[in-house]
Amino acid sequence: LDGDPAMPSQPGKMRPVFLRMAAVLAVAVLAGASALLLFSGPRERTYATPVGGHEVVSFADGSKIELNTTTVLRARMTDSGRMAELVKGEAFFQIQHDASRPFVVTAAGYRVTDLGTKFLVRRDGDRLEVTLVEGSARVDPANPDAHGKSAVLTPGDRVFATAQGLKITKKTAPALANEMAWRRGLLIFNHATLEEAAAEFNRYNSQKLVIANPSVARRTIGGTFPTSGVEEFAEVAKGVFGLHVKNQGNDIVISPLARSHIEQEQQGGICK
Repeated sequence: LDGDPAMPSQPGKMRPVFLRMAAVLAVAVLAGASALLLFSGPRERTYATPVGGHEVVSFADGSKIELNTTTVLRARMTDSGRMAELVKGEAFFQIQHDASRPFVVTAAGYRVTDLGTKFLVRRDGDRLEVTLVEGSARVDPANPDAHGKSAVLTPGDRVFATAQGLKITKKTAPALANEMAWRRGLLIFNHATLEEAAAEFNRYNSQKLVIANPSVARRTIGGTFPTSGVEEFAEVAKGVFGLHVKNQGNDIVISPLARSHIEQEQQGGICK
């Protein structure tokens, strides 16, 4: 026999054939892997921040979720939709709108559906706040059988949602900017009571502010502070209002200045 006709007479000519076959096999393997990733089912992940924590989560579609202090969020992306559950805390959502894959946030018995928007969601137990920054969003009861009220939000709208229903208020642009200053590591107060300011600081710090007197708690204050500025705030309260500030373990207690302390200060003493 002169040779097997199925084999080329020149070995060098075999190389392009094998290279083409290898390329086809590689494409098939990659296509199979992509299909596995695409159709292997929902991809769910939990994100969490500690006290004082701050994290930005980015997704392949260009959407971003910014988590504030002590926040837990579960996100699940599927071929038909995008879902997130705010278990606790606060998050700012910047969503790339896709009508074929709506982005839905559930929290405290309600569902927030993106209609092309940026919005802020804060959950404290069963109490929910949704503030629309840009675009549009719809808030509905998460249970389809519930007879609760629904609302479509426009920029500046804030919804307070409880088991009893929805209440909508309006925020000015400056007030909304102040409220979201945590994204820059700041707390901005404008005629906030000391009680309200202390509650905000306590969200971001393990060292807690304690307002020990109702009359002191009702006093109002304004100013800009770093989220970690517990001691700075206490010193401002002391200087502006003449209050007594004392460290007690992990607490900073703010209270009225007792008469003995006033006399001590007048005599040049130091209040601890």
